[in-house]
Amino acid sequence: MSNAAEQAAQTAEPLQYVSDLIDDIAAPKPDARTITDPARAAQLIADETRSRMSALLERFGGTPAVLLSGGVDSIYVAAVAVALGVEPVAITVVTEGEHHESNAAVAAAALGLRHHVVRLGAADVIELARDVMGRLGTSELWEVTAGIPLVAARRVFDTIPDLAAILGGSGADAIFGGGRQLTHPPTSPAARIELDALIRAESAANFRYDRLVPHFYPALLDEYADRLIHVYQTVRWWQLAETFAPPALFGTHEGRSFDKLALRIACDAALPAGSKHLAWSAKTPIQRSSGLMAALATAARKYAADLPGARTYSDPLTEDAEAVATRLYLAILEKG
Repeated sequence: MSNAAEQAAQTAEPLQYVSDLIDDIAAPKPDARTITDPARAAQLIADETRSRMSALLERFGGTPAVLLSGGVDSIYVAAVAVALGVEPVAITVVTEGEHHESNAAVAAAALGLRHHVVRLGAADVIELARDVMGRLGTSELWEVTAGIPLVAARRVFDTIPDLAAILGGSGADAIFGGGRQLTHPPTSPAARIELDALIRAESAANFRYDRLVPHFYPALLDEYADRLIHVYQTVRWWQLAETFAPPALFGTHEGRSFDKLALRIACDAALPAGSKHLAWSAKTPIQRSSGLMAALATAARKYAADLPGARTYSDPLTEDAEAVATRLYLAILEKG
């Protein structure tokens, strides 16, 4: 483990609001990103994940669950849990017609896990959206679509008698630059500055309590909120990740470019033969990969199509999204 990671003690807290605990989290420190070798970074990630997960499993005991979205972040969490001798119950939430749960299903089977797929129909999505908006007090799109899978997963939580930690991969994108693209070559000094700024800005915004909905998790999960684990959201993780330079996080594998390179290497090593390709799969944020964005967009089109005279000149079910958004706004204005 690096000296940076040793600055903070290991924690079994579900998550830490890192931005509230480190005063200068947003201050540029590109020179701290000295680890360029992705293999070395992968080993550091593997060591830290085992350490963090061991602390969590010891504290919470019982039967853990893992929110298995099908992306590398949650798949790696599941793989490490199994390596530590536990069998978490895997839960995946998707909408009907979406097939993004296939990676999650392959991962669960390869790891020998019970796998519950919660499949939401159009009516389920609308009902859950209303529930989530009522709980959160906001209709903000990204908050609502992040909340729907958590509320939907509660039906599985209720069936696990000795449910303990609810493990998830949230936080990995923020500290490892997931979903980002660099505009400079990874080996360049400019890329180091660029990556450092991106990661610090996102972490400073997301790893704090005072967000749009500070009570987000208690509002959605009630008695389950204290068991929801953000494995990667700790001061210790932050201190380790801020030592990773762009070449450790952005590179190629079998001719393809990838983000979170070191994490993918660690995940590849943790997965059984025949499933290692899962470490190299691409996935969009849960709001999209679950199909929720598309389901709500379809519901919006259907609502617009039912407005008086809506199909006189074109069809809201097929016209461009700008026209649909304008129709809905005009309907709001009409209602005063």
